Parts: sequence; structure tokens; C-alpha cells
Amino acid sequence: MNEVSQQILKHYQIRKTKKQKLDFRHFIISELSKKGYDPKEEKIKSSTNIMIGDMDKADIIYTAHYDTCAMLPFPNMIIPNSFIGFILSQFFIVFALFFTTSLLYGLLYFLLLLVNIDVKDLSYSLFYISLLLVTCWAYFGKANTHTANDNTSGVITIIEAACNMPEEFRDRVCFILFDNEEKGLLGSKALAKKYKNIKQNKLVINFDCVSDGDYLYFFPTKTMKKDENMKKLLQDSFLTQKNKHVVVNKNFGFYPSDNLSFKKAYGVCSLKKGFFYYMNRIHTPRDTMFDKENIEILSNGICRLTEYYKK
Repeated sequence: MNEVSQQILKHYQIRKTKKQKLDFRHFIISELSKKGYDPKEEKIKSSTNIMIGDMDKADIIYTAHYDTCAMLPFPNMIIPNSFIGFILSQFFIVFALFFTTSLLYGLLYFLLLLVNIDVKDLSYSLFYISLLLVTCWAYFGKANTHTANDNTSGVITIIEAACNMPEEFRDRVCFILFDNEEKGLLGSKALAKKYKNIKQNKLVINFDCVSDGDYLYFFPTKTMKKDENMKKLLQDSFLTQKNKHVVVNKNFGFYPSDNLSFKKAYGVCSLKKGFFYYMNRIHTPRDTMFDKENIEILSNGICRLTEYYKK
């Protein structure tokens, strides 16, 4: 990896507070300016995205979100390419949410009893307060201490590709690092709403959680699902290696990231193979797995795809 990526992995894994985000943006803008780019901040509503290149001129837009999540007491399990697995993973998250809420409810109930407060009439209210506190913690709580996969891996994929992109192809691409994905895709939704032509007509490839698993999955939006030419182009650009597999998903697939804000888009992630293809560890301090081989496959693939792709 280049020195910029190494610095991100070492010093900029936590990007949650305003200051942490500001410091990260200044670092990226400064370093990529040295590489011949003209990166800019673009504030849209509550989000500040980092724009590297000209969206209107670009053939392809490559994206990742740079904001980081709050630390949760349970992993955000994702099974994106199996309908049954996806439903089971959502049940797991709901169960974990209510289990955590119940623990907090029990603690508050016990504390009120200790101070001789009658809680019989407060039971329902106390439970809803506990649920509200847990939900708020999931969005606004203390930053996760490690974000190697979610989404330092996506950020570094973008940085590596930008630094390695031959100068003759740089006008063909725009790289965007989105803000506030963890709060509901706010950065990408705001950009798509402001630039409707980009939302409808530009090819967008989004990288989110790409460094923990040997199966690199590309999840197409409905518009792209039947595009066999694009599928072949992706397979020719992002090369399967001995112990790594690049898969363009063709059956059920739902990957909940910034790709959902655009019509012609792919969401890219890495999965592990078990009974289902799955992702775990994210949103917890166990998010420490950073597979440099995955980053190399994807960043090199971005450079190849930019060369091969014709609108």
C-alpha cells in the first residue's frame, strides 16, 4: 500500500466526530493534491462529501463512505445474497436489539427499586425509554474503536485506485467519499437528490466492507442485473486469484449501502463462506481484519475497468 493508505490505517480509522471527520478530510485533500488531483469538500445538507474528480465528465463514479459507526455490543450480521439468510440476519439484529434493551431495562428497574421508587406504573415507559436509549446509542454512541473492514477498507480501496490511476485515464473517473452512510445513507442520498442526472445515468460502483472475506461480491441494482456485457467487463477487470473469488451476483441480492442511492450501481463487499455467505464483526471492536490482497484486487480492478469501460 502507498504511504497515504498506511497513514489512514494507522491514524485515521475513527472518523465520527466533527473534528475527526474534518481532520480526515483535510488529510485526504492535502495528500491527493500532491498526487495531481484537485479534491474538494462538498457540503450538502448535513453531510460533507469528498469529491475527487469531475462527476459530469466521468464515465464511472467510484465511491465509499468515510464516516464510522458507533460501537455496538453485538455484531451487525449481514447475509446479503440469500433471501432466507437475509431474513434470519434481520431477526438476529432485532433479537439482539431487544435483548440489549431488556438488559438495560432490568438495570434501570433495579436502580429505581434501590432508591425506593415505585416502578409498577412505570414499567412500560421504562421499557420504551430503554429501547430509545439503545437505538440512539446505535446511531450516536461512542465510535467503534476499530473500523478496518467497515469502512476503512472501502476508503483505502478508493485511495489506492486514485493514486495508481494512470494520468491519461483520470478524466474518466470521479472518486467520492460519502459522509453519513451510517446514519441512513444521508451523504449519497443528498448527492443523488441534488444531481439527478448522476443518480439516473452514471455508473456507480460502491465499496463498503471489502477486507474481511475471500469472496468479493458485486451486487447490482435492478437496472444492472441483466446487463451481461457489464458483468463480463467486471469479471475481466476484477480478477479472481488462487484463494480469492470475484462474484457478480445474479440471483437474490440486497446490499444495504450507498449503492442504493443510484439507479445504475453495484455494491461491493467481501463475504465469508459458511452455511450462508456472510459478514460479521462489523460495528464491534473485533472489526480488525484488513486483507491487503482484497484491496489490491479491487484497486487494480478499478484501474482496468476505467480503461476498458466505454459509455
